[in-house]
Amino acid sequence: MMRSLRSWWAYCAIFVLFAVAAVVTTGVWQVTAQNLQCRSSGYDNEHFLAYCDNPTYADYEHGALLYGIEPGVIDNLRGADVLFVGNSKAQFAFSSKAVEDYFDSIHVRFFVLGFGYGEESTFALAVLRKWPVSPKLLVINADPFFSTAISSAGSSALEGKPAFFWRLALKLLFQRVHRGVCFVASHVCPESKASIFRSARNGQWRLSSWHVAEKSVAVDGSGQITMNRESLRDPARLGEEFLNAVGVSRNCVILTGVPNSLLDSPGIAAGLASFLKTQSVLPAVGGLATIDSVHLNPASVERWSAQFVQAMTPILRKCLPSRAF
Repeated sequence: MMRSLRSWWAYCAIFVLFAVAAVVTTGVWQVTAQNLQCRSSGYDNEHFLAYCDNPTYADYEHGALLYGIEPGVIDNLRGADVLFVGNSKAQFAFSSKAVEDYFDSIHVRFFVLGFGYGEESTFALAVLRKWPVSPKLLVINADPFFSTAISSAGSSALEGKPAFFWRLALKLLFQRVHRGVCFVASHVCPESKASIFRSARNGQWRLSSWHVAEKSVAVDGSGQITMNRESLRDPARLGEEFLNAVGVSRNCVILTGVPNSLLDSPGIAAGLASFLKTQSVLPAVGGLATIDSVHLNPASVERWSAQFVQAMTPILRKCLPSRAF
């Protein structure tokens, strides 16, 4: 009788395992069929598909960073000596060869923790609270950044409903299938959708699949929105909460504002730095251009970020006194 009962449970377990495997396999192939238009050229052992401009894939990086599901990403975030925080403007500005080469040359680890969808400080703080970090230097693109707002992508990740986790798991598995399928049978992958790949090692976006290289819209300051001291009080209050939660000395916090045509970002960052008693680095680089009036184009990213890291070097030396550079 006991042997029969054990056999029955064994058959049930096998049935359930096969059923789950069938559901997962079906789901992965369905997501794959829907997203073969996403580009596959950015995959390697370091980069994952953070975003694809296709509604059946769209955002992946919010969930990947919040729940740490990409191999190595959380270890690299927590191990960074220098942490960059901000929205997509920061991701564009600090995802440069100039930044990577600079830190490689002085053997200092860095991580760029910005997000798309206009994400501001609420989601970034949730990630930093979930995965406590201890950077020696914190760089924030503050224009003004500090707010209670949260994007739809960030909200879905924080809510963490079963449907969200199911889609997140399918996207994780899809990337492994997508990379292999497009490598073996490239003719079935039109790769027509703009895509952003992200480094699990340093958080930088790889923008070569975003079709941005040929776009150039000069930064125009004539219509920029600025913020007076009174309007900065609320962001400054939220900034206090953010900085207290992260716990980095104010002498080792740098506020900056990536130039664009919509906001007086450098001016806003300087005002917030005065409120929060932090450092500020605001390189004045002429002739900058954007892809869309908001995000610097690749050529301007390289020029501006190269000036930024050089300008911040004296602060970095004080905050990492044990390093010889």
